[in-house]
Amino acid sequence: MAARDPRAVVRWLRRSPIGKTLRAMATGEVQISHDTLDALPLSPRVRYLRHMLISAETLPTIDVRLNDLEMLAEHLVNDLPSHHAQIINQYFRWQVLRQTRQRRAQKPLTVGMFNARWSALRKIASFLVWLDDQGVQMGTLDQRSVDRFFTHHRSQGAVATFLNWAIRQKLTRPLMPPHRPQARPAPSVPEDTIWRKVDELLDDTSIPSASRIIGLLVLVFAQRISDCVRLRQSDVSGHETTLSITFGRTPLALPEPIAELLRRYVSELEEQRTFVGGGPDWLFPGTTPHLHVSEAIVTLHLAPHKIDARRTQNARIDQLVQTVPASVVADTLGINIGTAIRHAARTGSRWGNYPELRASLSDE
Repeated sequence: MAARDPRAVVRWLRRSPIGKTLRAMATGEVQISHDTLDALPLSPRVRYLRHMLISAETLPTIDVRLNDLEMLAEHLVNDLPSHHAQIINQYFRWQVLRQTRQRRAQKPLTVGMFNARWSALRKIASFLVWLDDQGVQMGTLDQRSVDRFFTHHRSQGAVATFLNWAIRQKLTRPLMPPHRPQARPAPSVPEDTIWRKVDELLDDTSIPSASRIIGLLVLVFAQRISDCVRLRQSDVSGHETTLSITFGRTPLALPEPIAELLRRYVSELEEQRTFVGGGPDWLFPGTTPHLHVSEAIVTLHLAPHKIDARRTQNARIDQLVQTVPASVVADTLGINIGTAIRHAARTGSRWGNYPELRASLSDE
């Protein structure tokens, strides 16, 4: 294949923007810096190169996804008419970016968060273009125009959020953007279905070990895939005896079949060559330096077993709070105490003793 032909690689390095930049950085014609990479068109290759240079400690560590979001927002603003560019730039800087950075202090920007914020900005930009087409300005926007827009444009929660912000900033008159209808709770997953899928994952060696383990953590411990992929090797303890994993503040003992699968996985992980510079001790490292495995890859691997992570999490919390105090569930699973209490109230649970997660699991 051409992609494996060294001559094709050389030709690509000579002709492509990233190839030319690589040669220029190697020869000292341009500075090896984030600014140099920012001048290139955004692409997975540029993102990978940036991660490689960060891993090698050639570039300082930054949040690459957040940097990409800022660059995309800048390009979007530059393409808008000046009267709209100023508004959307203000919204991005003081609303989206500020909230994202505050959240990032606790959790890094995930792919899902990145996609959601970028999609929201594009929808808001489209709304501003629609206003121009209607001959309406933000300062003169009326309720009839708002109603007409939302009648013909579905899934516009981002625009409603933007309008509420614009009203608070007095950029437009008081209006009534439609409220997002409250989603109906999805039907719960029966307990026997959850345990059947646990058995399937324990037996299915065709799925990569990392995805099998994450799927089991979702099914048994009500974890989200987005949280599982960010687990660290330091979150696992007691390799020689009882294997424990920490989701919240208190380590949680793993049932032996899951523990044995995780022991083998960690042993194989230690034998693998790490990226230059080491980086974070991800329990589930990805193929890009310093990054964990992507949620999308795990979801794809689990697709044959039709595991709905969100529905499963809600169902397992419902089951656990019926026999364990909500505070204990929150403490061990790493979920918000308010969430655990809501599940307890909804299921009419009574506090009891700690349950065995499943007798057959510990007996195997």
